[in-house]
Amino acid sequence: MTAPLKRIFVNGFPSRYGGAGTELHHQIILWLEMGMDVNLIPTNGGAQNESLYLDMVRHGVHIHAPNDWTVLQPDDAIIGFCNAEFLDNLPAIREHTKRTVFVNCMTWLFDKEKERMREGMIGMFLYQNEEVRQKNMPLLKALNNDPSIVFLTFKPYFHNDSFPFVTERTDEYFGCGRISRQDSDKFARNTLHIYEYFVAPVFKRGLFLGFDHRSEAKIGRPYDWIRTARDQNEVSQQDFYKHCKIILQPTDTTENWPRIGFESMASGSVLIVDNRGGWRQMVEHGRTGWLCDHERDFIYYASKMAYEPHLREDMAEAARLRGLELGGMEASQASWEEVFEAMSRLPV
Repeated sequence: MTAPLKRIFVNGFPSRYGGAGTELHHQIILWLEMGMDVNLIPTNGGAQNESLYLDMVRHGVHIHAPNDWTVLQPDDAIIGFCNAEFLDNLPAIREHTKRTVFVNCMTWLFDKEKERMREGMIGMFLYQNEEVRQKNMPLLKALNNDPSIVFLTFKPYFHNDSFPFVTERTDEYFGCGRISRQDSDKFARNTLHIYEYFVAPVFKRGLFLGFDHRSEAKIGRPYDWIRTARDQNEVSQQDFYKHCKIILQPTDTTENWPRIGFESMASGSVLIVDNRGGWRQMVEHGRTGWLCDHERDFIYYASKMAYEPHLREDMAEAARLRGLELGGMEASQASWEEVFEAMSRLPV
């Protein structure tokens, strides 16, 4: 009989902004609620300067020295959340524990991930999206068909309290926007064309959170009525969602399990996004948001939301409930209980 998992290690550090770091933060909140002993092994020095450092200490999270694998015991499990350094560190980690767990938050495989799979250095692969698991699992098994390697899908927890539902936004203008990293791939080339041609009964006011020279090189300089902010230090995520009645977000990427979907649903900003990737599992077209195949779809549904405020409000409320269903504490805790039980059965 295997001993239940009582503590968990993570190679990395959580953050308030950005996909994997933010997701890790929310999972830690859940793990603590579940009574887990949470341990962080940062990849670099300076953890004490991170915005969440004091919060982690206050909640009893143990923060070890960077890359100090000596704190690991053979029956400990350690997770890397979409962390390239974790893959680099695996040979050293495996000298202390074989229970190594990798979460790839992308829709494609890293070269180093494939290399470590060939070497048998990853004991478990975790996925937020079942479609991605079904796509990637056979590719990885073709590299190493060891039956002890586990592939599981979990339900990531989203901490709704961090993103309060906004019931009232100004009617003086129609607030719209997009939020992502500044990387050019996060922007569709026709982004400004879409923003220009959708119509509203009042002046439009746009806000792009996550924008710099790379973004501008891809799509051009935004119009005067669109404000840009480099990151959350200029405009907080909460203020961004207070501004946005809709999230109008065409991209060139295929998203896996986008955190901004949960943020938008919790905050009451209706999603108008690409009809592919994780958006298909997250958004119920016409009920909790809109899935778009062409720029005409983005323009049409943005205009529809501008001119039909009651429908928009109904969709925002339906999306709020959908977010709780997908990422609420009860569903996610049950999911993580299964994952932790599977971790406790990994070979030592």
